Amino acid sequence: MSSEVKAPAGAAIGYDVTTLTPHQNYKLLCGSVVPRPIAWVSCRSPEGMSNIAPFSFFNIVCSDPPMLAFSVSKPLVPGKSVKDTLAFVRQSREFVVNIPSAELIDELVLTSIEYEPEVDEFVAAGLTAVPCQRVAASRIGEAPVSFECVLHSAIDLGASTLVLGRVVYAHFRDGLVADDCKPDPRKLRPLGRMPGPRFSTEMNVVLRAASLADPDAGIHSSVVWHRDESC
Repeated sequence: MSSEVKAPAGAAIGYDVTTLTPHQNYKLLCGSVVPRPIAWVSCRSPEGMSNIAPFSFFNIVCSDPPMLAFSVSKPLVPGKSVKDTLAFVRQSREFVVNIPSAELIDELVLTSIEYEPEVDEFVAAGLTAVPCQRVAASRIGEAPVSFECVLHSAIDLGASTLVLGRVVYAHFRDGLVADDCKPDPRKLRPLGRMPGPRFSTEMNVVLRAASLADPDAGIHSSVVWHRDESC
């Protein structure tokens, strides 16, 4: 029997976030919203210089039309007003969201470095630039999934800018997607972002029907949560 004692319902330590520093709020958010998916964004400047950078403020925002969004914070380099990714995306109005897998963690970390704009980050990280079908930017050849996107909008949100893109073409590693358009997350093995210099590389998958509205739930009763004892 577990010795863990549950806290009484409603018991909590409160934080008035308006009195905290931006870094304190960052730590509270990033230590709670975990693991976060990572958008490994590749883009290029109008002059043809390639850029790659990871963003863990990222998710799906619409499926019809298919849209993704990621948030770009202010650069850490003194005197630099905007990150190269945001500058290139605003100029070219296109980008690629690549999904990194566990075996690519070292290459991903290399691309988190803020290089000078004239550095080709495919070369810097030892990655393969593969031409896309609908956009001029290259996708990361080693990534198991890549979504070609055109810029829908870029919305300034204080110290960050939210970039929304409409997916116009998708690439999946052979064998990753079943005939019903369902990728297998166990084969994908996506990286997740954790607080500090940490990532998650494994998924503990359990089966539950999240909602009766879920077309894949397979439930036709008033039961909302379904337990599969075979898991």
